[in-house]
Amino acid sequence: MSESTEMAVNQIAALGARQLAGILEGVSGERLQELIALIDEAPHVYCCAAGRSLLMMRCMAMRLMHMGYASYVVGDTTTPAFHEGDLLICASGSGTTSCVLNVARKARDLGGRVACITISEDSPLAELSDVVVSVPTFTDKGDFDASERTVMAGGSSFEHAVLLLSDAMVVPMAAARGFDINKGFPLHANFE
Repeated sequence: MSESTEMAVNQIAALGARQLAGILEGVSGERLQELIALIDEAPHVYCCAAGRSLLMMRCMAMRLMHMGYASYVVGDTTTPAFHEGDLLICASGSGTTSCVLNVARKARDLGGRVACITISEDSPLAELSDVVVSVPTFTDKGDFDASERTVMAGGSSFEHAVLLLSDAMVVPMAAARGFDINKGFPLHANFE
């Protein structure tokens, strides 16, 4: 790695870590507890998003599966039908992603609960949700210094926050189910 590339990587890593720390400090612990309660109550948990946010939600669904929850990713070929009482967790920074909104509306029509992780608490997705976990990352309105906005490619701070929030929720959820996260999970893939 060239010296200029290494310096750029170090600057981005330092500023990105600072941004994420600030973002995560602004997330309501009470809302995360409400989301955990919905997950615990649901017979099945479905994770939904689009683009890179979908990749983060795949991580959430996998970790829930590791702890024994019946969790699925919307759109996968092995995802079963959604039923009354099931939970849909959506991630959309804008809260206006049309495919995510369509799935949330369908979940509501089927008698399910909806939770979302979003930047916009007053978005259409938030309005459809029983629990809204607001991620106070930068928006076009500029919540961060303009010089800091360009550190990560568009949306990256939201996506990173979604992944870190789902991992943070795992700690109390695993403890409540009797798992020692330092020893791993018995349902972790073993074909590796």
